Amino acid sequence: MKFKYKLEYSLLLFVRFIAIVLPLKTSEWTGRRLGDIVWYIFPYRFQVMINNMDIVFPDKPYSEKLRIAHNVYRFYGMMVMQFFGQTKKKNQKILLENTRVKGIHYLNQALERGKGVILTALHYGNWEYLGTWMNLSGIKMSAIYKIMKNPLSDAFFLNLRLSFGDSMEMISTQNGMKAYQHALKNNRVLAVAIDQNAHDKGVKVKFFNNITSIAKGTSVLQFRTDASVMGVVPIYESGRLNITFFPVDLEKPETLNDQTISESIQKLLSYYEPVITTKPEQWMWFHKLWGKPLKKYKRSIWDTIRY
Repeated sequence: MKFKYKLEYSLLLFVRFIAIVLPLKTSEWTGRRLGDIVWYIFPYRFQVMINNMDIVFPDKPYSEKLRIAHNVYRFYGMMVMQFFGQTKKKNQKILLENTRVKGIHYLNQALERGKGVILTALHYGNWEYLGTWMNLSGIKMSAIYKIMKNPLSDAFFLNLRLSFGDSMEMISTQNGMKAYQHALKNNRVLAVAIDQNAHDKGVKVKFFNNITSIAKGTSVLQFRTDASVMGVVPIYESGRLNITFFPVDLEKPETLNDQTISESIQKLLSYYEPVITTKPEQWMWFHKLWGKPLKKYKRSIWDTIRY
């Protein structure tokens, strides 16, 4: 096994140890400071972030985009510590007590149809807390994941996500559509992220008025299974997780082709544009959703310190 795999795994164990030992609020503070370190020293995919913001916020000045970017690093640093500290029973209790849920009746009504629910989401807010809350609440959910190159890290994250009850299952992308359909046939909630570039395997749609490629899976699964399609937004702020489930007005297409799939995905994405602009620091801007950065931005020392 490669040395770097063992080193990466050791680092994960160390961070998890810190997250478990520290009280939750202190752990969250530590995570935000880790985000500061990333911002100051090695800003991960900075060019991708700012170029994405040019698309979403064409009228915002560069200074405002820098402020948002810094807060993104802080938010995800905090989220890492929250995720790693979830194995502590006290933190699970805090999560259940401090979670506010809207629209759960929409989810229950959809499950009453007996055909499963395709729960669409973005990499937005604390989606890891969302999965933990659903598992602890006994909601039978299936989450799609991509196997990591590092087998030690892959097992680490997989075991962590499955350690909060027996209601969640993880389905590898290698298992494909048959596995997803099987989950829906068993009337499970299938979580599907719709904010990643699918390249040649996806369908062309406009997101924030710019062309990208989104996976066809949601439309294909709806066509094949007649499962209900819903959305969810898990915003985390002021020590509280606010989960909003909402119905999506998306009728099953009569025929399945690139045009009908594109129309369905386009309509689905329209629900999420205002979500991103409301609290932009909680969206994962690191994805090359619209392809490679078109512009090279310079970040001065003064910019780094000031924002």
